[in-house]
Amino acid sequence: MRLFRITQQLDRAAAFDGVGSSLYPGRWNERTRRVIYTTSRISLGILEIIAQSSGAPLVGYVAYPLDVPSEALAAFDRSLLSRTWRSADAGRAECRIHGERWRDAGSTTGLIVPSAVVPEAYDSGEFNVVLNPLHTDFARATFEDAIPLDVDVRLQPVVSPLPSQRRRRRGAKVM
Repeated sequence: MRLFRITQQLDRAAAFDGVGSSLYPGRWNERTRRVIYTTSRISLGILEIIAQSSGAPLVGYVAYPLDVPSEALAAFDRSLLSRTWRSADAGRAECRIHGERWRDAGSTTGLIVPSAVVPEAYDSGEFNVVLNPLHTDFARATFEDAIPLDVDVRLQPVVSPLPSQRRRRRGAKVM
């Protein structure tokens, strides 16, 4: 299956070591647990970055294409998710439990999961895939060179803080 790793990391080995997710856990992993977040579409990956952004410019991103054997991937059973799985706190905790169960079972290199940003895209073949770089079958993945992404500057207002947040930030800096 063709996947993409969207990152600002230009060192390919570092982009796929999972260290970042162990320091800054995502929706499907706990702190100290290495995983790699990938996506089936570059555009979905950009949306994920926008959703996680704190106003940082959308510059310097690359997409690493990679191919993972389909039999090395398992599709997450979405019926296991509650109605609140997309929420920031309780939803993340719920997803992390599922992600850790998958990782601990060790049955596959990757877990196909829905995007919390656009879960409806799953049925159209757009989804995220969490990879375990420590799984023995991870070595079967093949990687290509990074593709620089030239994200349209018109998306920058989407990731910039709202005017009310800018005022608070400016006020905080003065104090």
